[in-house]
Amino acid sequence: MHERVSRRRALAGLATLGVGALAGCSTAAGSSTSRLAYVRVANWHAEPHTVHVLVERDGDLVHWSSHDLAGRTDEITTQPLDQTWADEEAAFSIRVRVDDRTTWKVFDLASREGDCYGVEARVDEGGSIGVWYEQSPSQCRSSTAQAADG
Repeated sequence: MHERVSRRRALAGLATLGVGALAGCSTAAGSSTSRLAYVRVANWHAEPHTVHVLVERDGDLVHWSSHDLAGRTDEITTQPLDQTWADEEAAFSIRVRVDDRTTWKVFDLASREGDCYGVEARVDEGGSIGVWYEQSPSQCRSSTAQAADG
């Protein structure tokens, strides 16, 4: 059985990343901004896992969630995150970890050149966490069209 991680405990884990890592998330000279169309979590491993996700926008925490994912059978277990961040350009950083491990994987969009991304935090076949991304997914085009119509 997986233990739900309290926000305090997760923030304490983030504190171990150091102030320098968090400072790198803010928009600075040489950093680019982009839109974040979606974030989803997936489990490709045969065992169940809990995936923890933090999304930062211009250095501010805008999303925090934990997802209990069933082990993979014939289908890959995938869950989209509720989009709690504004659909506007910013310096986004996505932090993910699996189960009670203390190491967070960080995907920093500010170091990328594209204008819109979709991100998947994936537990691989061996039980390790990785971050995959899609540049300019269809959600980017539909969000832009909706914004232009509105």
